[in-house]
Amino acid sequence: MLKIGGSICTEKSKGKFKVKARTVARIASEIAEARGQREFRLLVVNGAGPFGHVNVAEYDINNGLFKARDFEGFVKTVCDCSHENYIISEILRRKGILAYPYPSSGVIIQAKKRIVYFDFDVIKRLWDSSEDLVPVMNGTMVPDTEMKGSVVSGDAVIEHIATRMKVRLIIFATDVDGIYTADPRKKKGAKLIDVITKDRFGDIKHGISGSSNVDVTGGMLGKVERLLGLGAKTLILNGNKPGRVRDALLGKAVKGTMIKP
Repeated sequence: MLKIGGSICTEKSKGKFKVKARTVARIASEIAEARGQREFRLLVVNGAGPFGHVNVAEYDINNGLFKARDFEGFVKTVCDCSHENYIISEILRRKGILAYPYPSSGVIIQAKKRIVYFDFDVIKRLWDSSEDLVPVMNGTMVPDTEMKGSVVSGDAVIEHIATRMKVRLIIFATDVDGIYTADPRKKKGAKLIDVITKDRFGDIKHGISGSSNVDVTGGMLGKVERLLGLGAKTLILNGNKPGRVRDALLGKAVKGTMIKP
């Protein structure tokens, strides 16, 4: 599975509702190149970026839907996130990837922000038809049995899939080289952590900061906490560095942080 983070596929730091088409196109080319050298099934998840986080913050709907304006924000967020998902899927398709947009809002139900229903049938049938097909899911808002509507992050989507399907490797393409002992943008002495295990996490947890951008899903710390419990290896790398996504998909050594179960 490949997560294309909102920090690299959208103008997240600027809060603009815009997909970084050139970056996504380059990553798509790297995927195509890797698949030209070896066969593997792939599922892509794109981060919501401002399409989700800005809307949720503006409408103040992170803790449930109660009044008419909340439902307006809910629908706007779903529409905006689906639009982003289709744009990214189309860019992948133009680069030779058989991307199948599969917005999470139509196949997931949550209860108090936790996934309780996930329709895997379409993914399974797509791959039964052809292993070349690439489902593209996303972070967005979904129906919630307790809160009427809630945010489902791309990370949560990946976590849920990884606990129910056999996954060899999860790749998180973000805007930093990996996980550091402190925020590298704020502290010069911050060092890249090559490997994180459950045993080491307690010692380094205090240094892992949340995202500095508007993010309603917990930032980097929330990401690591979710990934440690999975049975698959997870590699966090800098998707802005050309060639790293391709090399990771090919199983080559790549600068980044490996999270081992």
